[in-house]
Amino acid sequence: MRVLTGISGAMCAALVKRRGRGQQAMLCAALVVLPSLLRLLIEPEPGTMPFLSFWPTVLLGTLLLDTGFAVLALFGSLAVAFALFARPVIGIVWDGRSVVSLVLGIACVGLVMTTAMVARATVRELDARTRQQESFNRELRHRSRNLLAVIQALSARGPRAENPIDFFREFSDRLESLAKASDLLRIGTEAEGHLPELIERTIAPFAQGSRIRLSGPACLVPDQSCIPLIMAVHELGTNAVKHGALSDPAGWVDLRWFLAPDGDRLYLLWKELGGPLVTPPVHQGTGSHLLRAQPGLEAVDLMFDPKGVWCEMLIVGARAGTPAEMA
Repeated sequence: MRVLTGISGAMCAALVKRRGRGQQAMLCAALVVLPSLLRLLIEPEPGTMPFLSFWPTVLLGTLLLDTGFAVLALFGSLAVAFALFARPVIGIVWDGRSVVSLVLGIACVGLVMTTAMVARATVRELDARTRQQESFNRELRHRSRNLLAVIQALSARGPRAENPIDFFREFSDRLESLAKASDLLRIGTEAEGHLPELIERTIAPFAQGSRIRLSGPACLVPDQSCIPLIMAVHELGTNAVKHGALSDPAGWVDLRWFLAPDGDRLYLLWKELGGPLVTPPVHQGTGSHLLRAQPGLEAVDLMFDPKGVWCEMLIVGARAGTPAEMA
């Protein structure tokens, strides 16, 4: 069983691997030359046995190479087969039987190549989905740790209630805001996100009073940018509560955004003020991946200014939102 599992894993890795043009050219040549040499060793006389190694060439070429190189390996192998192992084409009598054999041969080649292409595409899609699932699991674990850290920070630094009942009510309200922000992680798969609502709900667990000050026009964020933006702002808020401006009662955050004159590019600036002295982190954790350029966030510039962290983000595809659209 372990041997079969190892062979299966090796085959999947070979199908998934992306090869450069040079590697594909070398593999294409090997698929033409090596089977021909094998045939010459087994039976050098032309016409005495089928060119059996031709079919593995078609199959492996389609599985391991891009379509262009696979077709090149196919015709190269055919050319070698006719040159070394077939009787002269001129001497072939093209009767009905020969035509039927030719048509069936072409159909078999097409069937093998089509099956191989479908198998390769399926394996690659499954591999991509598996990698995506692993990424989601890592992000889920990181989100869970961050949420626990935020809850701990909120309980340690507030609320400032005079009795247990008020403490419970205020703390419950903050937990509810945190849960609503977590629900926003589903936004982006169905529709555009609205600013400022998207930002307001995301920063609600961190915004104690007016400690995160927002300014910017009403606009619509493209769906592919909603999740990255929510995660980035949530990560900034988490770090601000744990280490930055929001960890100090005197600290606050200025979060503003504006559309470029072309009306397509949206710039957001997160700037922390009045907090403790900032020092750059020694190690980059999972959260650092959220604060970098990625699909949906075309540019992210994060700076650890001693006076306060600031982060600028660029989203392409945003547009101004009319009152009807924002309703």
